[in-house]
Amino acid sequence: MIITLARSSGFCFGVDKAVRTAQVNLDNHHPLRPIYMLGEITHNEKVVSDLCAKGMILVHATEEIEPESTVLIRAHGIAPDVRSELEKKNCEIIDCTCPFVTKIHAIVMEKSKEGRPILIAGTPDHPEVVGIRGEAQGRVDVIESVEELEGMEIESNTVLIAQTTFSASEFRKIRDIVKEKIANEQIFDTICNTTENRQREASALAAGSDCMIVIGSAASSNTLKLFDVCKESCTKTFLVSDIKDLENILPDPVFQLDDCRVGVTAGASTPDCIIREVIRTMNENQASANQEHSEFNFGDYVDNIPQLRKNATVRGAITSADNEFVYVDVHDKSEGRIPRHEFLSDPDFDLDAAIAAHEEIEVYVRSVRNSDMGKEILLSKAHVDFGKYKAQVEEAFENKIPVTVKITGVVKDGVIANYGGVDIYIHRTQLDLVTVDDLDSYRGKSVEILVTQYDPDKRRLRVSGSRRALLNMMRKEKASEVWDTIEVGARYDGIVRSLTDFGAFVDIGGVDGLVHVSELSWNRIRHPSEIVSVGDQISVYVKDFDPEKKRISLGYKKVEDDPYHNVEERFPIGTIIHGKVVRMFQFGAFIELESGLDALCHVSQISNVRLSKPEDVLSEGMEVVARVLDVNNDTRRISVSIKEVEPIDPDYADEEPSSEPSIDEAKKPDATVVEEDVPTEAAADESVAVEEEPAVVEATETETTEAEPAVAEETEVETVEAEPAVAEETVVDATEAAAEAIPETVVDPADSESTEPDKAD
Repeated sequence: MIITLARSSGFCFGVDKAVRTAQVNLDNHHPLRPIYMLGEITHNEKVVSDLCAKGMILVHATEEIEPESTVLIRAHGIAPDVRSELEKKNCEIIDCTCPFVTKIHAIVMEKSKEGRPILIAGTPDHPEVVGIRGEAQGRVDVIESVEELEGMEIESNTVLIAQTTFSASEFRKIRDIVKEKIANEQIFDTICNTTENRQREASALAAGSDCMIVIGSAASSNTLKLFDVCKESCTKTFLVSDIKDLENILPDPVFQLDDCRVGVTAGASTPDCIIREVIRTMNENQASANQEHSEFNFGDYVDNIPQLRKNATVRGAITSADNEFVYVDVHDKSEGRIPRHEFLSDPDFDLDAAIAAHEEIEVYVRSVRNSDMGKEILLSKAHVDFGKYKAQVEEAFENKIPVTVKITGVVKDGVIANYGGVDIYIHRTQLDLVTVDDLDSYRGKSVEILVTQYDPDKRRLRVSGSRRALLNMMRKEKASEVWDTIEVGARYDGIVRSLTDFGAFVDIGGVDGLVHVSELSWNRIRHPSEIVSVGDQISVYVKDFDPEKKRISLGYKKVEDDPYHNVEERFPIGTIIHGKVVRMFQFGAFIELESGLDALCHVSQISNVRLSKPEDVLSEGMEVVARVLDVNNDTRRISVSIKEVEPIDPDYADEEPSSEPSIDEAKKPDATVVEEDVPTEAAADESVAVEEEPAVVEATETETTEAEPAVAEETEVETVEAEPAVAEETVVDATEAAAEAIPETVVDPADSESTEPDKAD
């Protein structure tokens, strides 16, 4: 028979502390003052009976306790109302509550005061759970299995905790479901580390054994969960509370086999003396006992526990984690812990996967000390990583090798990035090709940089990096490729690097090109920022380039977005349109047909009477109906007439009609041409019209004043004698004469702008 004892067996430090405290108080208490044990100090009959035999009185309620007596609180803790009752009786309270249980009490009390519901994974009637529930001021639920979650309403602000001796595997199942409804910071894995280690080791031992013996009381929650864990891996699992139970199972045939592998573990309430007695009895009764073949001997195991020392580097397996620490098994009775934030500096490290696989890592022992919570071992992963990654950073600096870092902090003039525990400073001017103003937007991002400074000689290692240097190096490599393949009309996806008053500079892959402000939109804009922003990704095409001067002129606006695209098809001559008056000048009014598309209605085409200005009958924003007289996509002009559809006449009636010009007026083109020339200039360029209009209008008024009397007199005489057909012909001739005169005074919008925009370097 080969007997293997699990490393984590027997009293946990909480129970051990309570039992030792009870022994000391029994030895020192006043004989006339009774000393009570409120509830069994541990779920082990032998331990409790020994204490009672020495004079300690076991009670289960405060009513049984005499005033001004001494009361020992067991490791499970008590509810606040029970403590209040003891204080009212002026009892001396010896609190042996396990520090892990005390921590849970504090969490429940704090979160309950915030109005949060409490969800406890544990046994409802267990003394520990009863005490924890007493701290809750609002809703509190207790579940023993994941099945109990079905149909349970879980509020988003619920807090999840666990009984210290709860099954670790069952808690993980509960946590995986609950975390879909509540945030991770509201989940507290409060299972005792010793309990989790004990269950994990027992499961592994049971899987490799022919039979398994679990030593402990059937009244112990910790022992029963340990029994269930072993039963899952080994069907031949026995629960033994004392030697009598062991003697009852030894006749089982499995114990008669010479090569029988027997695994032994014990609950947290089982004293060492019982464990030793069980193993001794098994050795004495086995048919071919050979203690030398035992993989573990309890006494040898305790004596041979490796002693960790400060400043040592050791290997350990990651076992679990909470909000503050990551716990590592370093082959000691207590687990070591690493501050969780140390893992944030390594973006490639998957903590959840490491816990599931119990991944082994190298850790540095910062301190080892004994406390009320047992041995506290503080470890560091960052210290080990720093030494390893420091050498990599030095190599990257010497060989100009890019490294990927994660930005973890923001300082006054830059950011702090981390590479495996090594802090690297990046100035704001080195984060991008342009100076970055919003440093906070980079927090948490991973970027690739070049190490530009490495100074190990200082008291503290100084390392600086630059992303800009790396981007410039990459741009130079791409620039030659762009110049080798560039051609007019080629399309590129670029990034807007900077904006100026005259245009936007766009990076098309190592080379910047200029999109002139006139190429950004078909509508008139004052600044490129109305269309694009720095950092935007846009599609551009090459309009022109100069390899010698390293300049590229780019286009951005699309033909299909042009308001005048297919305008002749959309607004053919004779079409009735509805529009809004948007601008007015002396010579006419501009009517918006659709966004970015305006038509000119000459002042003579508004009313049946002669108007001195459009404002006599129109106002900005006024809706009008007009007919299209002329459309020219090449000249980008549309002429419309309001009076041909719904003429708008002024309220006064002393104006002379102007809708039927006479033959003499048609023969006198000077006044007509001058009057028609003005809107032509305005249609070409609104700004030009505003600047030139006063002079033109003045000339028009002068000439009209001189010619008008004669024209009016001749018109009056000849109109009487003229046939109707002649009058119609005159109107047509006058319109044609005006139309012929229009192109002579056209000012193209392009003529007012520079035809040679600056090109980008």
